Amino acid sequence: MIVAEERTDEEQIEALKAWWDENGFRTGLAIILLLGAYFGWQTWEGKLASESEIASKIWQETMDILATEDSGRTLGLDQKIAVNEKADQLKLEFSGTAYAHFAAAMKAKLAVEKGDLESAAKELQWSLDNGAEKATQIIIRLRLARVESARGNPELALEMIQGVDSGAHKSAYEEAKGDFYMQLGDSQSAFTAYEAAVMSNKSTSPASRNILELKIGQVRPVDNNAEFDGVNELAGDDDAMSEDAK
Repeated sequence: MIVAEERTDEEQIEALKAWWDENGFRTGLAIILLLGAYFGWQTWEGKLASESEIASKIWQETMDILATEDSGRTLGLDQKIAVNEKADQLKLEFSGTAYAHFAAAMKAKLAVEKGDLESAAKELQWSLDNGAEKATQIIIRLRLARVESARGNPELALEMIQGVDSGAHKSAYEEAKGDFYMQLGDSQSAFTAYEAAVMSNKSTSPASRNILELKIGQVRPVDNNAEFDGVNELAGDDDAMSEDAK
């Protein structure tokens, strides 16, 4: 029995050796790859965190410069150059962070204020082409459509926002559609869009609601039945007056 057991143990050891000779390299390689992937992921996460921290600092510096305008003072030439350089740095070196898209949107806003719609469109398109988060994409797409509309491209603007799941921005999207339809001379479609904007508007701002009501009032279809009833009422009054005259 002892000899049999020893042989069994020896056979098991030999089988293990044979398996290791056949599979050991692949198993070891798999372990190395798994460890490499784990530590690589940890390094990558650390790199992203570091990049985000640096980008956040650059963005804050940019906001500090722009705060000059909020205090009532005009930005000087050196300040404008610094703002653009920091924004370009964020886009070039930290394109994987949200701050790069904030920078592109900021540059687009400044371009619009200068009347440079072409540059504004390029900045917004850059954001769409470089992996902006979905929530950011929804806002950027709407702004780009507005810019294209202002550039005289209402058809393109309308195409850009059709079929988009705009979520919480549905009212703004529908209002934009109404504006683009108005630009195209399609008042009936504009009314439908403005009506949808009113129905989905969750803003508590009276000004926002008043603007929508004003727009929808300009394109509200004439109620033919109401006109017909009005004509009948006038006709009835005329008949009554005729009877009284008799």
